[in-house]
Parts: sequence; C-alpha cells; structure tokens
Amino acid sequence: MTVEQSNAKRVSLQSIALVIVVVTIILTGWALVTVSSTLPPPSDFVILPNTPMSKSGLAVTFSNVSSLMANGVANGVSGYLLTASGNPVSGATVYMIYYFQNSYRTERATTDQTGYFMEYFPMNWTGSLPLTVVYFGDSQYKGVQQVVSVPGENLAIGMFLE
Repeated sequence: MTVEQSNAKRVSLQSIALVIVVVTIILTGWALVTVSSTLPPPSDFVILPNTPMSKSGLAVTFSNVSSLMANGVANGVSGYLLTASGNPVSGATVYMIYYFQNSYRTERATTDQTGYFMEYFPMNWTGSLPLTVVYFGDSQYKGVQQVVSVPGENLAIGMFLE
C-alpha cells in the first residue's frame, strides 16, 4: 500500500467518523425535543392565602389594569394598587384569577414603590378576559377584590393587517 492510498484511507475513515458524530448529535437533539414536547408543562398553580381579607386600615383600589402586549398578542396583565387618595401601596402581593382552557388559574405579582404590578401569563388570549384581581390587605390596608375585563388579541384587526 502506498503512502497516498494510506492517507486517502485515513481521510475516508475520518470523514465517516465525522458523519457518524454529526448524525448522533442530530438524533440526540431530536430525541430531547420529542421528550420535552411530550412532558406536561410546568404547573402554574398558585395557592391563594387562607387568611380572610383585612377589613381594617386604609381603603385601596386597583387602577389602570390592562393587558401587556407583545407583537399584538396579549401575554399578561399590569396595573396599580393605590389608596383612595392615590398613594401607592408598595410590596403588596396581588393575585389575578382567570378562567382559561376549562380551568381557573391564578397568577401572583408584587407591587413596586409606585404600586405598579405586572405578571406575564403562560398563554395568550383573544377577545376579553374576565379577570379578578385581589389584594388581601394587611394591618395597614383593607383588602380589595375587583373584576375587570382585560382585552386580548383582536382577531378581526389581525386578519386585515396580514
């Protein structure tokens, strides 16, 4: 066997080994995608507090509760928790309860220094989503529950834009 034949055989074996490695990587990636798409999604179950709503303290209200939009698709909710005089309630836990795909779901957010809260939902919706926003209150603020209708994606507008 000549040196050229030996080098050609070595290059041929290296090429085959490279093809085998590439095919193995592709099959492994396909298997991981298949397994991850068949597993159930992570739970978005949030437990509501079992304490009753506070009936003492300053009255509060939700303000400017609206949908968060990304590329024309609703994917969450934001708003403010304020006192009756307009002062922000910071560090408060706000619960958002809605009905979607045949079950009730609950999301949770915490207000910042301006009373602002936002939460991205693991889904999007069309039309209006009835949403119950709840703050249970504490020793300083009364609890409040408010039902709002949050607009989602408008299919009629989306069909004309395409």
